[in-house]
Amino acid sequence: MKKIAVITGVSGGLGAALAREFRRHDFLVIGLSRTPPSEGVVDEFVAADLTDPAFRESLVRDLTARFGRIDILINNAGIGAYATWEELDETALRRLFEIDFFAPVALVRAMMPLLTAASGTVVNISSVAASVPVACMGAYNAAKAALRLFSESLRPEVTGRGIHVVTVCPGRIETGFSRRALGGRKPPETPGHGSATAVGLARRVYRACAARRREVIYPAWYGWVMTFVRIFPGINEYANRKIWHLDHEN
Repeated sequence: MKKIAVITGVSGGLGAALAREFRRHDFLVIGLSRTPPSEGVVDEFVAADLTDPAFRESLVRDLTARFGRIDILINNAGIGAYATWEELDETALRRLFEIDFFAPVALVRAMMPLLTAASGTVVNISSVAASVPVACMGAYNAAKAALRLFSESLRPEVTGRGIHVVTVCPGRIETGFSRRALGGRKPPETPGHGSATAVGLARRVYRACAARRREVIYPAWYGWVMTFVRIFPGINEYANRKIWHLDHEN
């Protein structure tokens, strides 16, 4: 029987690339998203509202009855926001956290018996932004930081049950993320644009799962950026004010 991979956010971008990559390695891929992907991206598509507890319960019942296990769960679905903390209204803030943090946590919790049965792997798509504060993206920073720490704290809790956890921290890759983001600001050009692809990251994620690695930073040079910002936070703050033209707004 084929191994089973459940991937969220498969309608395009990184989710579609991940689905194709795992199918290439003979996984049966079940894709979850609000809108369907192109033909041939997944083996099975399920129209999903991941923030709906009733949907998650129904999904788990179906997967349990049909397969009894899940080998890979990839929490990829997410949304961004380009706005200052003052500009972003509470409804948008709560929506972002529901999609980027609460839904992945709830899905992992619900699928724990299925993952245990397969000694499976949880992959949480966090972001370099979890470690590199970016002005006008604070809500996204906060949600992805929460997701990253969820992964890191989950790992020791489930290792004894045979479950592995991979935290993935992409930098900027072209996935259509900016076009779907909440908020009214237009993102500026930033370092890394065009230097990485969804396909390249998908291949790195597959290899990390196969090797049971803890973390993927992609492209790898973002690791140096994360270290630099931790050592020199003032420079990062100065750069953010200039990139977003914040000094001119005061």
